[in-house]
Amino acid sequence: MSNEFGELSAQTDVEGILRCLRALERTCEPPIGVGAFDVLYASAVEVVVWYSPVRPEHRSGEVAIPTAWLAAAWAALVGGARLEEATLEEFGQGSAGGRWLLAVLAQIPGVVTRAEPLALEWSAPLRKRRRNSRRTTAKTSPRGRAGS
Repeated sequence: MSNEFGELSAQTDVEGILRCLRALERTCEPPIGVGAFDVLYASAVEVVVWYSPVRPEHRSGEVAIPTAWLAAAWAALVGGARLEEATLEEFGQGSAGGRWLLAVLAQIPGVVTRAEPLALEWSAPLRKRRRNSRRTTAKTSPRGRAGS
């Protein structure tokens, strides 16, 4: 995985989540329902996924999720809103759009899915501490200072 995930806690803009979606290297499973999807591309216009259903009555194919829907839901989510199913449906202009918003946003680190009632919440991922992040040099080390 790329470094985008670790930086997402400080970067809550839409371009940051698009980079996270582009960096996904595995097939994704929605938090509810059945089937799987792969992110084909994520642009300023749309996020396109390839849906692979489990049920024989469903067909596989491309699904386009407008980035404007994603951006509106994301802004509400990182702004502290709890996105319940009805709210996701509003952002996604219907139940299918709401389910795709749920499935895609659930892939972003820090997004928490609640089962009852079905909802998404934002919990910024903890930043990993860098080992040896505070380095001392001869100039800053008490032993390395001239006249110490």
